[in-house]
Amino acid sequence: MKKFILLVLAGVALFVFIFTTSILWYRFFYGEGSINNSSLINIEISNTNNVLDESGLIPIDDNTALSLKPYEFKVTNFSDNDSVYNVLLEDSIISDDATYSSKELLSRNQLRYQLSLNGKVIKSGDLDEIKNNILDTRSIAPSQVNNYQLRIYVAEDAQNTEWQNKYYHFEIKIQMEEEE
Repeated sequence: MKKFILLVLAGVALFVFIFTTSILWYRFFYGEGSINNSSLINIEISNTNNVLDESGLIPIDDNTALSLKPYEFKVTNFSDNDSVYNVLLEDSIISDDATYSSKELLSRNQLRYQLSLNGKVIKSGDLDEIKNNILDTRSIAPSQVNNYQLRIYVAEDAQNTEWQNKYYHFEIKIQMEEEE
């Protein structure tokens, strides 16, 4: 009889151990203690003008580009921890709009960009030099807001290329970096 009671107690202890380990595993990797904070980072687009249409535009230099109306967005960290994110710039084709269906896309080597963070230009250059579509990588503290402004324009040295009757459409996305 003592063996039976010992086996039952050992079985119950084993069950409690496995159950507790499973709960802790779930909470650490999938629950509140999770490393993945992607739902706690928010991107807010201030305007939806993410189409560069050459109509009425001419190739310009970097100083003149500062007078262009920027594409604005902000990234907010709602978590309790620092987070690292990438700002991605992805090309997009407008297929459902008659205005753009007959036009070709501008090539990235005809375009330049200026990226400002909180009112200060942090990056500028040729659009085709952006690696893996990563425009910016940044760490953001809890409750911090990063305000971005992006200007994309036809480069001054693209004047002798075929840039007329073309457009460039893009999307901004946020990608969370995995913490180690």
